[in-house]
Amino acid sequence: MLYQIGIILIFVVAAIIISKKFITKNKNNLIYEDEMDDEELRNIDDEIH
Repeated sequence: MLYQIGIILIFVVAAIIISKKFITKNKNNLIYEDEMDDEELRNIDDEIH
C-alpha cells in the first residue's frame, strides 16, 4: 500500500516539474513589436494580408 502511494507521488512530482519547464519556455518566446526591425514588420503584414 505505501509502495503504491510512493510511486504515485513520484509520478505527480515528475509531472509538476515537467509542466513547469513547458510553462517557462512559452513565456520567453514573446517578441514585441518595438524589438522588430522594419523588414520583420513588413513580412508579418504580408503574411496577414
